[in-house]
Amino acid sequence: MAPRKKKVDNQDMPTGLSPVKKRGVTRFRYRYPTGKDFWFPPGTNRMDAVEAARLFNAEYRNPSLKALEQSDKYNRPLSYWLPKVIKRVQREESLSKRVFDAFISNCDKLLEQQGNTYSKAITLETVNDFLDEFAAGASAEAYNRKISFLRKVFSYLVDMSAMEKNWADDKKPRKLEAKKRRRLKLEDFQRIHSVAPDFLKIAMELAIQTTHATLEVSRLKYRDCRYLKQPEIIDGVLVYGYMRIHRQKVQTKESSRVEIPITQALKNIIEQSRSDKVLSPYIVHRIGRYPNQIGEGCDHPTQVSSKYISKAFSKVRDELGVRENLKKEERPTFHEIRALSIHLFTKAGMDPQSRAAHADAKSTKVYQENHVEWVRVPAGELKVF
Repeated sequence: MAPRKKKVDNQDMPTGLSPVKKRGVTRFRYRYPTGKDFWFPPGTNRMDAVEAARLFNAEYRNPSLKALEQSDKYNRPLSYWLPKVIKRVQREESLSKRVFDAFISNCDKLLEQQGNTYSKAITLETVNDFLDEFAAGASAEAYNRKISFLRKVFSYLVDMSAMEKNWADDKKPRKLEAKKRRRLKLEDFQRIHSVAPDFLKIAMELAIQTTHATLEVSRLKYRDCRYLKQPEIIDGVLVYGYMRIHRQKVQTKESSRVEIPITQALKNIIEQSRSDKVLSPYIVHRIGRYPNQIGEGCDHPTQVSSKYISKAFSKVRDELGVRENLKKEERPTFHEIRALSIHLFTKAGMDPQSRAAHADAKSTKVYQENHVEWVRVPAGELKVF
C-alpha cells in the first residue's frame, strides 16, 4: 500500500512539500522525515517553496531517513505500517463488509495525509491535522467516528511497538446532540402504510410486529423462518414456527439473537410477500429499474437496502404531509416504527425487551443449537389495522 500519486498540478512538488487548503487559505506545508510539519508563511509563492524544499532534501532528507530507520527498526512511515494494520483488522475482527469498507476508506485518507510520517513522530498534532482535513464541519457523531478510527489504528501500532502511546486517546470527543426526531404515531403509521408501495408495506409490517429496525428487516430471508410440524398454542397464541433475527448493532451480545414466534400476523405478512411470485430469498424485495443490478450493501438483485427502505418511507411521509408542521430533521423516520412497536407491545401488556434484543428478559427461554444461542421470546402480535 504505497502513498497516493500526486495530482497532476503537483508533480513538480519535491518530497515532503504540499499545498494545503486550511480555513479557506492555501499554504505550503513541508513535512520533515520525522513527521514534524513546517508551514511556510502566508503569501509564500510556489517557486520559493519548491526551491527551499529541494535544497533541504538534497542535503538532509536521505541521510535523515537512513538514520531514523537504523536507530529504531520499529520507527517506520505509516505507509509501511498501515497495510499490516489492515491485515490484522481483517484477520482478528469480525467486521461487516460495510464497516470494513469504511475502515479502508479512512485508511486511504490517513495514508494520503500522513503516509510519510514516521510512527514514533505521531503526536496529538497528527490527530488534529487529520480531523481538521477530514472531519471539519462534520456532525459530532461523524467527528467522533474519525477519532475512534484513529484510536483503532494507533492501538494496533502500539501493540506492534510502532508507537509508544495512543495519541488519539488524548483527543476529546464532541458532545452528541440530543436527537430531534419526534415519535411516530399509530395513525401516521397507518396513513403511510395505506399508500406505500408493496415492498415498503411488507417492511413496515415486519418492523411493527418484530420491533426490529430497518437493517434487520432488510436482511430477513424466508429461510430465517423455521416452521413447526403442527401449529401450537403458546402463551394463549397460535404459533406456526419461529423467525430468527440477529440484531447487528449488538451482535456480540447473547440477547442479539432472537427467535420470534410466527403468529398469524407474521404468517400473513410472509404469505403476502410471496404472493407477487418474485423469485427472491428476501422477505422484503422488489424488482428495480435495472433488474440485474445489486444495490449497495446487498447481495441479491431483488434485495432492498436499508437505506432505500428508509428513503422510501420518508418520501411517502412527505408526499402525504405527515407531520409537515415539523422541520424535516424532526419528522419521524422508518426507525421510529421500532419505538412505536415497543410502545404498543408494552401497552398491550407484553414485555418487548427480549423481542427487541435489548437484553435478556425473565420470561426468556434460551436454548443452544450448533453452539449458537438464540433467545426465544414470548408469543404475541399487534392489531394495527
